[in-house]
Amino acid sequence: MSLCEYGCGQEANYKFDNGKYCCSSHWLKCPEKRKTMKAENNPFFGKTHDDETKKKAGEKNKGRVPWNKGIAHTEKTKKLISLKTKEAMKSEEVKKKLKGHGLKKENHPKWKGGYYTKKLPLYDTYAPQIIYAEECRRNKKDKKVLEVKCTYCASWFIPTTSQVYERMRSLTGKNYGEGRLYCSENCKQECSIFHQISYPKDHKPATSREVQPELRQMRFKIDNYTCQKCNKYKDELDVGLHCHHIEGIRWEPLESADLDKVITFCKNCHIETHKQPDCGYHDMRCNPLSL
Repeated sequence: MSLCEYGCGQEANYKFDNGKYCCSSHWLKCPEKRKTMKAENNPFFGKTHDDETKKKAGEKNKGRVPWNKGIAHTEKTKKLISLKTKEAMKSEEVKKKLKGHGLKKENHPKWKGGYYTKKLPLYDTYAPQIIYAEECRRNKKDKKVLEVKCTYCASWFIPTTSQVYERMRSLTGKNYGEGRLYCSENCKQECSIFHQISYPKDHKPATSREVQPELRQMRFKIDNYTCQKCNKYKDELDVGLHCHHIEGIRWEPLESADLDKVITFCKNCHIETHKQPDCGYHDMRCNPLSL
C-alpha cells in the first residue's frame, strides 16, 4: 500500500506522471495542500496578472473551444448534480447566505422602504442637484422624500425619479429641452412654455392667451386649485386650470396684473365664459380706428 506523498499521509489512490502518489485525482485536492493554499498561505494570494501577461494569455487561448462545449449531461449526471445541490442547500453556510430569501419585502433584512420600486425620489440624493433651479422641500409625511413645485400651477407634489433625472440632464445640457417638472399631464399641456417654438402647443386664440406665471400661480393658490364656476378640484378635472381676466386686459392694461381682477376657471368653463355676449376675444380686441 502506498501513502500520499503530498503531506496528508492517507492511502494513495492515484499515481501521477511524475511518479508521485496522491490520495486525490489532483495534488491541489489533497487536504494538506488545500490548507497550505488557503488565503495568505497561497503564494499567489493578492497577486494579479499585468496587462502584458493578460494579452499573451488572450492570444494563446484565442480560437480555443472548451472540451465540454456541446456535450449534454447524461440523466445519471443530472440526478447526481441535483442530489449534491439539495445537500448543499441544507448546510448552515448556505442557509446563512440565503437569509431573507422568499420573505416579504417588508420583512427582508435589506429592505430600505421601497423608494426605488415606488419611484420616489430621495431628498438627500436629488435635492442638492436641482435646488439651484427648483424649489425643493421634504415631504411632511416622510422626510426622506423630495417635493418640488409644479412649473404651471406652483402646487407642491412628489415627482417620480425619472422626472427628476430628466430635469437634471436638462440642467447639465445632456438633454434636449428643459425637462420642467409638472404635477399632472393637464398642467403640462396647459403650460405655455411646454414644447413652445413659435406658439404654445395646440395654440388657439380663444384659450391660449396667457397671464403672467406668478399671477396665475398666486390666483390658483388663493382659489385652492378649484374652478370657481363648476367647483371641481384640479384632480377631479379632465382638463387643466386657467387664470381668467374678469375685465378685458386690452381696456385696462395697467390693471392686468391685479390679483383681484383674475379668477380660476377650468379650461371648459373658460371657453364657455368667452362665448357670452361682449366677452368673446373678437369683441374685446382693439379697434385701430378708435386709436
